Amino acid sequence: MNKQAIIILIIIVIVMTLGIFIFIKHVEKNKDLKNIENINRKSEDIYSKENKKDSVVLYFSATGTTKRVAEYIKEETDSNIIEIISKEKYTSDDLNYNKNCRANSEQNDINSRPEIFNTIDISDYKIIYLGYPIWWEDVPKIILTLLETTDFAGKTVIPFCTSGGSSITKSVNTLNSYKEINCKDGKTFNSRTTKEDVKLWINELNISNSSINKVKNEESNIDIITIKVNNEVLNIKLENNSSAKSFVEKLKEGDITVDAHDYSNFEKVGELGFDLPTNDTNIKTEAGDLILYQGNKIVLYYDTNTWNFTKIGKVQNKTQEELKRLLGDESVTLVFSI
Repeated sequence: MNKQAIIILIIIVIVMTLGIFIFIKHVEKNKDLKNIENINRKSEDIYSKENKKDSVVLYFSATGTTKRVAEYIKEETDSNIIEIISKEKYTSDDLNYNKNCRANSEQNDINSRPEIFNTIDISDYKIIYLGYPIWWEDVPKIILTLLETTDFAGKTVIPFCTSGGSSITKSVNTLNSYKEINCKDGKTFNSRTTKEDVKLWINELNISNSSINKVKNEESNIDIITIKVNNEVLNIKLENNSSAKSFVEKLKEGDITVDAHDYSNFEKVGELGFDLPTNDTNIKTEAGDLILYQGNKIVLYYDTNTWNFTKIGKVQNKTQEELKRLLGDESVTLVFSI
């Protein structure tokens, strides 16, 4: 083979290699564009009328821990869910805090704002459950990107984080430094968090019932209502009987307020102002039981009693001592809602 032929062969190899490289880059670009289209199409599905809800779980997760907690919250609050996806994915090396890794560099750079890959639209939501891992005791810088590119005006932000030991406090202070953010106290979870842990937290939140109660269907089968007493909101799990269902139908007309007085140091009782069907049985009450008495009186027990009653439901996640402290010795106003 002469010298000229060798040169021609080399040129052919270079051109073919360059062509293959350009083809691969073209495929990767199209793949990225397709991913963006798919993600944004999913977002459009979330925002459709059929999926219209007043709350959303908005989260960033680099290792999957925050994602798992976010999915628990979605389930317990019947919210929509949106992941905040970094344009440049985080690898295990990026998160190796013992080295000068990418995460460390970003957290130490006051101007760092990692780009978000997908479109974030929260315009239709009133309540935002905002989740993130704790990096250097604070929010990851991609959360600052979110805050500076998304309109949070008029939203209630309920933060949650995941961490092996750091508190959520500093990150909440960072969120509150943005004036348009109406940020509530948050909650720290970890890799051992269970669905029950999340459920307990959701039940403790003093927020609008419409965002935390599950509706089994749009007709009448609601299984959770709330009762507000002394500025605290309690969740009540309803019984499956005609009395509870009729009570729910009344609540659909609006909140029901009952002035309840103390009786015999074990209950608060008040007139409903209307009659409900009864399903009386001889039962021994427990603290937290919500009882219909004589068809027109509502009773909230904080101690035991035995009589023929109709059980409407039971207060969730409150001990007897907690109920006693909340209800006190005097008369109270009970506001029931759905």
